Amino acid sequence: MAEPRGRPQENSLQLRHRRLRAEWRGVYEAPDLSRFEKNVGDVVAQVLKKAGLNDRLAEETMTREWASMVGDFLAGQSKPTGLRGGVLQVAVLQSAVRYDMERNLKREILRRLQARFGKTVVKDLRFVSG
Repeated sequence: MAEPRGRPQENSLQLRHRRLRAEWRGVYEAPDLSRFEKNVGDVVAQVLKKAGLNDRLAEETMTREWASMVGDFLAGQSKPTGLRGGVLQVAVLQSAVRYDMERNLKREILRRLQARFGKTVVKDLRFVSG
């Protein structure tokens, strides 16, 4: 009976028993491969991380939820433009609003973002004119 390729090594006793059972039953009995099973969520998370899409996914979510994080007025005056290396870049239309956000509101906005997305995702904020 031909054995499928790519299977983990079995010891000779296991192999002999499996072959005897298969011969007696008249059907092929596949080996137990449950130890190689993986959770789909874990695999997807690894693929996203390797592809660098975790930052992009977090950035999209932050952009969508920006108004709820900073309020309607500031959301109308600012917009997240990128997340690179844990630093969220925010474009602000008016220099006076940018100054206020940098000096008075940065800590609170950063605290809210970190509470929602985690301290490893958002480490700092950078306000730019735009």
